[in-house]
Amino acid sequence: MLVIVSVSHVDGNAVAIHVARPQHDSNARQQYHSEKEISAVLSDFGISEGAIVSQLRLLSKTGVNEQLKFPPMDVLLHKLLSLDNPKFSIL
Repeated sequence: MLVIVSVSHVDGNAVAIHVARPQHDSNARQQYHSEKEISAVLSDFGISEGAIVSQLRLLSKTGVNEQLKFPPMDVLLHKLLSLDNPKFSIL
């Protein structure tokens, strides 16, 4: 399934991971409080460690709710559903 993954700061020290389908209204979001959790989820989507580190570094310079997008990627539906996150299953 083609999705666009992005990250943003939310209130406090939390970071949200957004998953959207191009040309659809669905946009799932889940908040995480540790960089380790964020990195693990993004890695499960198939994003390289270098890209994750780069985006998280840039994220520290952005404002609240400003999204940094990764390039569109093909993620298997079972991978989205296997993240133990019901919010990603609405896709």
